[in-house]
Amino acid sequence: MIEAVLHATPLFWPGVLLSVLAALLCRHRLGQRLGVVPFTAFLLVLSLGGIVTLTLLPDLDTHYVDNLRYVDPAWQTSWHVPRPAELATINQQSLNVALFVPLGVAIAQIRPRTSAVLTAVAAAALPFGIEATQYAVPWLLRAADDQDIASNLLGLALGMTALVLPWPRNRSGRSGEAQRSYRERAAR
Repeated sequence: MIEAVLHATPLFWPGVLLSVLAALLCRHRLGQRLGVVPFTAFLLVLSLGGIVTLTLLPDLDTHYVDNLRYVDPAWQTSWHVPRPAELATINQQSLNVALFVPLGVAIAQIRPRTSAVLTAVAAAALPFGIEATQYAVPWLLRAADDQDIASNLLGLALGMTALVLPWPRNRSGRSGEAQRSYRERAAR
């Protein structure tokens, strides 16, 4: 499945290279603006670049006439949130969920919370924009699918909640973040 995705998107590696370059160039300034460490800003830009690369570049394996979206002028919706058993295997749904998890993880680390909320709202609008673009731009040879929106939003939510889950604690009973925070306050 992954090999088929990479084969259908020959511009994947140039897109990844451009995303890495953009992330390296803006990680410090973006990190300061969002109140995160440079690695989180790097992850944010890299995940956005990966999402654009995998969703908005032309699908060269699909023939224009084979794309069923063009046969039906109305975009049919049938929302279905993927079940855990469906995500246990590598398929289109699980890849769509995994695609947005790093973005959610990066957003969950943004401080202050007002910036995080604004970024999360923009990220939640992203799947809708992607599918609308796929529907409106026929030469991308992409089929707009509401199932992709549900999977992307699930991945975003999973990524954002991953940092809220209880993590293993060190010997003092504090988590790593709490320990660092405690050390910073003690140093003042």
